[in-house]
Amino acid sequence: MPKDFDRILKEALVSKGLVSEEEINSLLRKKNIQENLISLLVKSNLLEEEDCLKALGERLNIPYIKLKQFSIQKEAIEKVPSRIAFYYKFMPLKLRERTLTVAVSYPLDVKIQDEIRAHLGYEIEVVLSCEEEIQEMLKKYYGLGTQTMEKISAPRVEKIKEEKIEDIEELVEDASVVRLVNEIILDAYKKRATDIHIEPYRDSVSIRYRIDGVLYEAEVNPQIRDFFLPIISRIKIMCNLNIVERRLPQDGRAIVKTQEQTLDLRISTLPTPFGESVVIRILPVKMLFSLEKLGLLEEDLKILEDLIKKSYGIIFITGPTGSGKTTTLYACLSKINTRDKKIITIEDPIEYEMKGITQVQVMPEIGFSFARGLRSILRHDPDVIMVGEVRDLETAEIAIRVALTGHLV
Repeated sequence: MPKDFDRILKEALVSKGLVSEEEINSLLRKKNIQENLISLLVKSNLLEEEDCLKALGERLNIPYIKLKQFSIQKEAIEKVPSRIAFYYKFMPLKLRERTLTVAVSYPLDVKIQDEIRAHLGYEIEVVLSCEEEIQEMLKKYYGLGTQTMEKISAPRVEKIKEEKIEDIEELVEDASVVRLVNEIILDAYKKRATDIHIEPYRDSVSIRYRIDGVLYEAEVNPQIRDFFLPIISRIKIMCNLNIVERRLPQDGRAIVKTQEQTLDLRISTLPTPFGESVVIRILPVKMLFSLEKLGLLEEDLKILEDLIKKSYGIIFITGPTGSGKTTTLYACLSKINTRDKKIITIEDPIEYEMKGITQVQVMPEIGFSFARGLRSILRHDPDVIMVGEVRDLETAEIAIRVALTGHLV
């Protein structure tokens, strides 16, 4: 966005009498660095985005279009990689000889136009359009799984909406549905996601990835709502769950392979009024754990290394979901995993397999809890015990007693 964008827009709006200079100055005083003047005007109910863009376009001699009414050229889409379109937030419209026309929600400064030109090798012609329409079109033409969904015929999708089990089973075996599910999993893994959340609503489906502890919306084609049942059924088949049962929660596990890694997937389903919500935990089978790669400050790393080398005591690692608690625990174990130490873990579930360490899975359904497991572990002469979760007072009391009797917990 040009540095003098606010000034140009202000002049354009005031000259057309759409808003007073005092109103704009008042908004600019409240404006933070991340916000632009258009979003402030819309949020304050002073103007619509379309009015702002039309006035701005007239001022800068840039056409304004309603993107939903524009015929988008397929060749233009094919020439622009999705990562470029999403990064610079523009929608390719048409390609004429060596000139690419793109829709943006704000004027591009010269530097950004040069970057796009360098990436694509085309001269750039800009038109203005509403941000929401651009985002909608980006998802429609570039969203996750768009090309795969296009390969599944419309009549078959309409048939699935009737929810007949035999129809769903037929489509689930379709190579395109298998590929669509694989694309979702691979996309999440490449973005370093620890979890995939697939959530149905009345008229849409949301796919979110948990990355560094925070949930981010995945860019998906809105049409994915039509493929929701086959997607969920395919995921359930992968981990041998009952595809007919949609009233009860189910849990399962699947192993999938990518070109570079084998992934252990822990899958959980939950019934909702609009279909089953699914969460997939992604666990790389072969993962290298290193304290040095946790991003700790040098002095903090030294303190932690000194603590885990002690022969007794207790160390608690706490934090929000997806913040790296498990990764930190395994990195600590990896650091002290030597042949002169007996290390036993008790977990639910065992998230990563580690050679040289005895790993125990709790099974509450048969009465094998963390507390009971801890008592049994003590009879196996351990030097170090890792407790995956301290869920109750009894487990906490046993863990502290163990730490006081010459073990590192």
